[in-house]
Amino acid sequence: MTTKEISNKKLFLIVLLTLNLVFMFYQTSFFIGNHDWDWVKGTEQILSFSTGLFEARYSKFILNVILYGGQILPILNNMCAFIMLSLGMVMLINYWKIKENSSKIIIALAPCVMPFILGWMYFPINIIGNFMAIPLIIGGLILVERKNIKSNIYACCCFLIALGVYPSVAETIIICFIIRQITDNVNIKESTKKFIPILSSLVTFKILIYILSATGIIYAYHYNIQTPGTTKLFSNIIKALEIIVKQFHTTLPFFSLNFKLCGLGLIGLATIKMIKNKNNLTLWLVAILTTGFTCVLAYNIDDTAFMPRINFYGLGFLYTGAIAITTSKRGCCKNVSYILSIMLLYISVNSTIEAQKVWELGKTAELNLSNRIISRIEENAKNLPLTPVFAGEYSLRQKYYNDKFDINSPYILERSFVVRHIPSGVYNFYAPDKLFYASSQIRNLKPEIQSFLQTTTTPYPNVNSIYLDDEYAIILLTKEGIKAIQAQLPK
Repeated sequence: MTTKEISNKKLFLIVLLTLNLVFMFYQTSFFIGNHDWDWVKGTEQILSFSTGLFEARYSKFILNVILYGGQILPILNNMCAFIMLSLGMVMLINYWKIKENSSKIIIALAPCVMPFILGWMYFPINIIGNFMAIPLIIGGLILVERKNIKSNIYACCCFLIALGVYPSVAETIIICFIIRQITDNVNIKESTKKFIPILSSLVTFKILIYILSATGIIYAYHYNIQTPGTTKLFSNIIKALEIIVKQFHTTLPFFSLNFKLCGLGLIGLATIKMIKNKNNLTLWLVAILTTGFTCVLAYNIDDTAFMPRINFYGLGFLYTGAIAITTSKRGCCKNVSYILSIMLLYISVNSTIEAQKVWELGKTAELNLSNRIISRIEENAKNLPLTPVFAGEYSLRQKYYNDKFDINSPYILERSFVVRHIPSGVYNFYAPDKLFYASSQIRNLKPEIQSFLQTTTTPYPNVNSIYLDDEYAIILLTKEGIKAIQAQLPK
């Protein structure tokens, strides 16, 4: 007796329900992360079609504007993002021609619950656009299979819109394309022909960015736009190869060694399964190397190395592809793959739920810290409002996470909620004029304030960490912030 194949509709609902269950606390707490506060408030700043242009993300906020007028709305914002991601995963199952129900469910859920997703869930203004990119990518790949000019043009349009959301989606495009070639046993020559629309899209995207930069529409020297020269490109290739190897065992917050070992096990199984097929093995090695694509093209490779929000598009889909390859045929390899896949999903769900707890505790602690500072200002200032000068970013999330890791991750754990953009939200009552912070240019301050900043080395909560006069409130949060602010004071 054969089991009835699960329908696309049911699979979509399973993925959507799982996403909402796993991120239920996130949904109900209306999470606001890092420099998103001003956008979420929707007062002075509203998302528009041009909001992401300064960093070449020209299509990132299309749905935000069309559906919600540029506002970030509780529950609806996240629900729309989850719908986009769920739709993309169902399309991927069809593109990869996965037939077995258990494989369908595991593969469709894997990118949605693996902790790579946390890199985007931290930014509520980004998740709709970044998850919208997935169905666009898979839709483009499905069109490529039709092998006619009209479909290829439509496919290029899909890829260009997705690339305009976030350039690292190139990794997903290439990896998902390669997995299809492997599971279909397509030869290298035929795969190369079908890759032409993808390559055309990447080249067109690069030309488009050059035009936008040359016309001054985007800022050419932004860290997301800069690309390495020939010498630096070669250096990046060497570093990227090292990162590709290290990523399989390097731990980060919420990325335990067990998680990495499960992923590495799946990669190893897929490699073993293809070792007798030189064509597929070559394609698989290209897929592995693709996870370093963003690093190679980055001007500063450290900005992209081991970054979960980038790995969401690369390493996450490589793990998922390994599951697709190793569960495609019966045998011992398939059984081991199911065990590793279920372990991977279990560890992932625990990690993503733990992250939500740590984030909420950290946010609450930092807001309480803000309130204590405000209270001290209110109790001691003669005149209000005052203009704050901040030294440092004080993250309290790390106080609630005790697991060991090799490398910290900026937006997963390291960065604070009360960060340089945030004071204009948290301390808005005290900021009638321009805010100053550790990385801004501080000029024309009174001699008394300059003297205080040059000689003080005691960060919060020391009694001398806050200095008040009739115009400014100096708030020294960290030693690093104090050093940064001292380095740019007039000599």
